[in-house]
Parts: sequence; structure tokens; C-alpha cells
Amino acid sequence: MARSYQQSCFLARALDVLGERWTLLIVRELTLGPRRYGELLDALPGIGNGLLAARLKHLEQYDVVRRTRPAGAGRWGAYELGDRGQALVPVLRSFVDWGAGLEDPPPEYTDRTAWSVTAMRLTAPAEAVSFDALTQLDVGGEEFWLHADGERVRAEVGPAPIRPDLRLTCGRETFDSLVRGQMSVEHAVAAGELVVAGDSGAARSFFEMFTLPDGTGGGVAEA
Repeated sequence: MARSYQQSCFLARALDVLGERWTLLIVRELTLGPRRYGELLDALPGIGNGLLAARLKHLEQYDVVRRTRPAGAGRWGAYELGDRGQALVPVLRSFVDWGAGLEDPPPEYTDRTAWSVTAMRLTAPAEAVSFDALTQLDVGGEEFWLHADGERVRAEVGPAPIRPDLRLTCGRETFDSLVRGQMSVEHAVAAGELVVAGDSGAARSFFEMFTLPDGTGGGVAEA
């Protein structure tokens, strides 16, 4: 049973649901679309099988997560954010901006491209909702796609559901340099470190719009 502060305070009640270790990181993973149980287990090294199962069961009770069955998920299906989970996206956005202001983590810390893509999506500026080019990212062999529909930015793991308008292929180091503003698209292309399939202007706009936060906060797109 989850521990409770046994306080009527709204913050305390929210922490009764969300304050346990790993909980918000499960929500983080599901901001990139539905994930199978095994994918969540792999994305959260150290959580353990039993603890993940317990956290998911707890979060299902509050509609933070729910079960779904996307195409190809197999008979066990997958998990996605429920309505109450989607409502947490602005909260995650604030945490990402706040965390970006901390000192750099030790080099032995685990780092994954998916976490950078999540941060880029969560902290994109308000005008990012108008970036309607369906964009496929191939970063060191990992695939992600992003698309804005005028109201929100969507990002998911895997290949784009239809042929993308823009495909960007590069290694992880190049990707990090691009999203941190340390390298221009033109330089990366000229050096053979970035392959752009689609409009080069859209590629420039993408890396101007979707960056890693610098810890100073600012306006962001709607969830």
C-alpha cells in the first residue's frame, strides 16, 4: 500500500499519488506515447519488475496511466497516459526547466536520447505548436517523431505513422550539439554529420524551435 501523509492539503494529497520514487519517471516515459511493460522496464534501469508493476497498478487507480492496445503490441498490450496523466504534462515541464538549472550530472549517470527528446518537446516555445512538418529523427539508430497540430506538440518513440515531411539523421554527439545550439544545421550537413531529407529551411527551424532548456525558463507550448 502506498504511504500517505494523511493530510487534507491538496499538495499532500497529490504527493500521496505521485510522490513515491519512480512515479514521475514512469509518467515521463509515457509522454513519448504508449509503451509496453518490457519497454518501461528497460527505460527505467534499477526500478525492478515488482516495483514497476506496483507503481503501474497504483497509478491506474487514479487514471494517471491506463492500459491500451496499439497495433503490434501483442496480447499484453501497453500503457499510456490517462486523462489525469496528461494533466501532469505542465508539471513535468516545470520540473524539466528547474532541473536544467542544476549543475551538470556526473559522467557515470545514465543518459538516453529519449530523455532529451522529452525535454525538447516539453519545453518548446509557444510558437512550436505551429511547426506542422511531421519530423522523423534518426539519432544513432534510434527513431522518434514529432508533430504539431496548432494546439500542441506530440512526440513519440518509433517511426512516424505516415511518410514524414522532414527526416533528420545524425549521431548522438551531433544531435546533442544541434539541440544545445553549439552547431548549426549548415555546419553539420557540410561536415557530413547530419543528413536532411526534406526542406533545409524546415530543418533549421526545427533545431531553432526544439532545443534543450538552459534552466532560465520561459514561454512554452501547450501540452
